[in-house]
Amino acid sequence: MSQVEITLPSLLKNKSLLVLILVVAAIAVGLAGTLNTLIALAGVVFFSLSVLFIILKWPNFTIIFVTFIIYTNTAVVMIKFHGVPEVVGYTLPILLLIPFIWQVLVNKRKIRINFVFVLMLVYFSIMVLGSAFSRDINLAIPSLINFVAEGIGLYFLLVNTIRTPNMLKQVLWSLLIGGALIGGLSLFQQVTGTFNNNYWGFAQVTGQGFATDETIQGEVIQPRVSGPIGEKNRFAQIMLMLVPLGLFQAWGEQSKKLRLVAFILTGFIFVGGSLAFSRGAQVGLLLLIAIMTFMRYIKIHQLFIVFIGIVMLLLAFPQNTVRFTSLGEIFSSRDEGGLKSADGAIQGRATEMLAAMLVFMDHPIIGVGPGMFRYEMEEYSKIVSIRNITTVREAHSLYPGVAAETGALGFITLMSIFLYTLYRLSKARTYWLERNHTGMANLSTGFFLAIISYLTTGIFLHMAYIRYLWLMLALAFIASQFREADIVDDSTKPEEVSAV
Repeated sequence: MSQVEITLPSLLKNKSLLVLILVVAAIAVGLAGTLNTLIALAGVVFFSLSVLFIILKWPNFTIIFVTFIIYTNTAVVMIKFHGVPEVVGYTLPILLLIPFIWQVLVNKRKIRINFVFVLMLVYFSIMVLGSAFSRDINLAIPSLINFVAEGIGLYFLLVNTIRTPNMLKQVLWSLLIGGALIGGLSLFQQVTGTFNNNYWGFAQVTGQGFATDETIQGEVIQPRVSGPIGEKNRFAQIMLMLVPLGLFQAWGEQSKKLRLVAFILTGFIFVGGSLAFSRGAQVGLLLLIAIMTFMRYIKIHQLFIVFIGIVMLLLAFPQNTVRFTSLGEIFSSRDEGGLKSADGAIQGRATEMLAAMLVFMDHPIIGVGPGMFRYEMEEYSKIVSIRNITTVREAHSLYPGVAAETGALGFITLMSIFLYTLYRLSKARTYWLERNHTGMANLSTGFFLAIISYLTTGIFLHMAYIRYLWLMLALAFIASQFREADIVDDSTKPEEVSAV
């Protein structure tokens, strides 16, 4: 009996047992939540069994489901706010073993081991070596486990389960829908001022915000949304990665309706992410605009339209101006105070970055071990003497942070992963442009710019929440390896997946 590859359009056309099951299950869970604990538990069990049935019947749905859950941070939200056991979050990527088994054992596809995966193993070996020579191996082990689960495992399973351009596009649509949902919640939160409502954990607000004005009553404070992540700058980072993917998905669509949908989804993603008021994301956005102009996706005369759009955003949310202009304090003269006149966050970031560089200079080969820089922070902050830090803190920058924890060997290996993936995407883009296949060229370009945005925001953020990075790198490499034969196979054999 043949097994159909599931896609989002096919779900919409198929009046569908799948949709019926999910709707009934969701209603059951919602009703159960208003009743006693036993009934609530029964509702959750029913929902879980429904999802399991769908996953077993349509293995490729697992890929869409898992990537959606990861990017919307649903598993973590359920654990943190709704009492779901932690094992659920840790074992979520294991569900990808189902389509992996179909591909390898049933469809007899070869296991893919690419150069990036080999570099990941090298990077892991460096991390293990650094842990062995760290001040406390027990403190370093959690970072190793995290990299195995959210890095090596997730990457390997994704590159071995997403085998066709069509499947990759379905995953991309699921990410855009997920991003638009959480972005829309943040927008609604800002418009209504309901910052005390976290909307089931998917619209969190952390920190005290920042002052935008001063009145007789005191300072006007603007809260910063952090979506389902619970960390505002990280929320802005993962949302920014989706913006170029959404734009190029829209530009590559032949259907006007789907093109409009992609633009709308991208708009919610962009506005929702901007409400985190992340200065790093603002810098990343400007760089993306510059690169897209250089690549001639934005014509010189179209920059005026982009400028108008930015002005409209600033008029709607003038708080962005306050945040961005505060970066100028870094470059103020010594007479004006320089870093000493900057706000506490900038002083702290500068201290952490410089401390990480000093740690790297003292441990240049393999670093102090994964996750171990934070325990060196207090001592080295005294040497930097910009701001005295007495708590456990991260480097708050990808580059000095990686160098401090994994040394030159780890830094070179990780940068090689980024550069090689970007090289592959660039080659793929050229390949498809030469064959006048705009859609596939746009797919490669979107992932290229998504990674560039991560590298840019990484200047201001250390390497954490790594599942988002390795998910994006896996999808990017998959996009880079397709050729014309894959397009033919994808269109002529849409029901490729399995037999049961």
